[in-house]
Amino acid sequence: MWTELIVFLSQTLFNIFKVLEIKYTYQNKIGPLLLNSVWINLVSLVSVYYSIDNLFKGNFIVIIFYISGSVVGKYLGMKLDNPENQIWKKLFNGKTKTNSRRTSSH
Repeated sequence: MWTELIVFLSQTLFNIFKVLEIKYTYQNKIGPLLLNSVWINLVSLVSVYYSIDNLFKGNFIVIIFYISGSVVGKYLGMKLDNPENQIWKKLFNGKTKTNSRRTSSH
């Protein structure tokens, strides 16, 4: 059961990072994009290793965890992309899109 949990979590993180990759590419933020790319590759390796290993052992239930982790990751990634979400205030010290619009108009 631990390997299924690892696959689920790594797929979730992978998809969150993929959503952030699109965001950073669009915003032309090279530094965060490159760091994000490292994380994408690390969690991808973990996910693929444990998934393939389990499939070779005949544990096909891992496919459910792989796909569900992917769906949950995309959902969370899109939720994190919402500028009103509190996570942005924690990550970027209160500098969200709406805050930057307010400060630039004054």
